[in-house]
Amino acid sequence: MQGARGVLYLARADPGDSKKMEVAMPHGTRITMEEKGKMTTRSLEPYLSKRGLPDGTVCKGCGILYRNKRWQMEGATSTPHKSEVICPACRRVASGDPAGVVTLSGTYLAQHREDILNTVKQQEIRHREKNPLGRIMEIREEEDGGITVTTTEDKLAQKIGRELYKSQRGELHYKWSHDQHMVRVEWSR
Repeated sequence: MQGARGVLYLARADPGDSKKMEVAMPHGTRITMEEKGKMTTRSLEPYLSKRGLPDGTVCKGCGILYRNKRWQMEGATSTPHKSEVICPACRRVASGDPAGVVTLSGTYLAQHREDILNTVKQQEIRHREKNPLGRIMEIREEEDGGITVTTTEDKLAQKIGRELYKSQRGELHYKWSHDQHMVRVEWSR
């Protein structure tokens, strides 16, 4: 049976069945399966709490504030807090488990090291304005002259790689590991 926007609805043997299944058509419609009354998983991120935290919760490690179902930078010091926990980014840093690894290499890197590192640090600053959980865990100089940057979020690693490619050109490759919830970004020039 054809529905709106080119979505194909599959008929069930039992018409009273509350389950609905959508199958994507070529126009890029999402594939979703939905069961009435069932709660779906919002994120597979292992460091995010399964349940929400009370408003006014503050991270013991970095001092960011949980308000309106988000971790936020502003108002963390002025708002009275109800409880203290360790935020997902601080837990990730403590466990040494990055969500993103950016590898920088090449002869161009040696000649423009300061500019490239400034670009990496600026991307973190811009990203933290929107999402304070995205931060650089470590910037490590490798023996071969390369640099490895580890991040607490995969999106930050992708943004660092994309910005380096836009500003410095070179080669950029992404490798996603969906089962480990991480991305490897390789930039070279």
